[in-house]
Amino acid sequence: MAAVDTKFPVFQYNPNKFNFTVNDNNIDSEFDLLLKKKWEAAKNDNIFRYQLNITEWKRLAGKFEFLAQLSLDRARNRRTPENITSMNTPFDEKRFNFTKINSKEILFDVDCGDGNNIIAVNVSPIEYGHCLFLPERLKCLPQKVTEFSLLKIIELFLLSSSPYLRAIFNSLCAYASVNHLHWHLYYLKHKMLLENINLECLVDPLYKLTNYPAKGFCFKLSSFPEFNIRALVSSAFTFINYLQKHEIAHNIYITRAKTELLSINDNSYNDIRIYIWARTSTMGIKNTSRFSPAVSELFGHLMIKSEEAYKTLNEDQVIQCFNDVTSAPFEQIVQAINSNDINIT
Repeated sequence: MAAVDTKFPVFQYNPNKFNFTVNDNNIDSEFDLLLKKKWEAAKNDNIFRYQLNITEWKRLAGKFEFLAQLSLDRARNRRTPENITSMNTPFDEKRFNFTKINSKEILFDVDCGDGNNIIAVNVSPIEYGHCLFLPERLKCLPQKVTEFSLLKIIELFLLSSSPYLRAIFNSLCAYASVNHLHWHLYYLKHKMLLENINLECLVDPLYKLTNYPAKGFCFKLSSFPEFNIRALVSSAFTFINYLQKHEIAHNIYITRAKTELLSINDNSYNDIRIYIWARTSTMGIKNTSRFSPAVSELFGHLMIKSEEAYKTLNEDQVIQCFNDVTSAPFEQIVQAINSNDINIT
């Protein structure tokens, strides 16, 4: 286990601080206030590789209303991602990892102050408040979801009172840029289709996303009695771990959502959805000059790399890309579930 300096703030919490229903009233929780305060301080101290400046965004015309944002600074200035060709690539202490980050990048510690579970800024932000949750950082784990990390990110998510906080994960060979366990958190202040799109139950409690170009799977917190987050995490991790053991690249997106009891026009969010996409490895993807089909993109949030692509990109091109990335792995997983190779019940 690595040893690091632990001189940074500590955020402690208990389950009575969880927010199972939130609304768009702009009242921040204690967690939101701390995260935003520390993130703003890091921005003002020029910790980022560039100043976040999203000057242009638009909805692509069409059925799915994809959100496109022009992200020239990120395309030009982000750290060069590792060239990872296997999902079983072990952690390598000689490469960049999160034990090597500057202490100024650490916003605060979660729980006990030993520097093992921390929130750090993402120095190449894609949106406001973009930071990293680094669970069991000092164990130097590779970029594979652990049940502990999934539980902690759900708990952190529930500490927020904002409907716009999102949590995301890219596996190795699915646009993970660093082979050291990490989750992303950021605020995306746009209403998104997958917050309330209709889902089809595949096998309780797993749903499938089929009326959307990026075919995938979903777990809903509302599916579990009394909103039992440990039961949610156990089922979701069983599914994710199947993908990991079978070396199937994947992306995970956690968002606030609405149950069927709420109208689309209601500003309350009373559910949490964990979207999981099995997808083709990044080694086999072609024509990503316009955007990279990573986790945010599959959710409908497109980071566009050039002004020309921003001007010319249309919904049909996005649909084709998503179909290419997700369709075959989706069918493979459905077949595995129907054959009882994956047991999540």
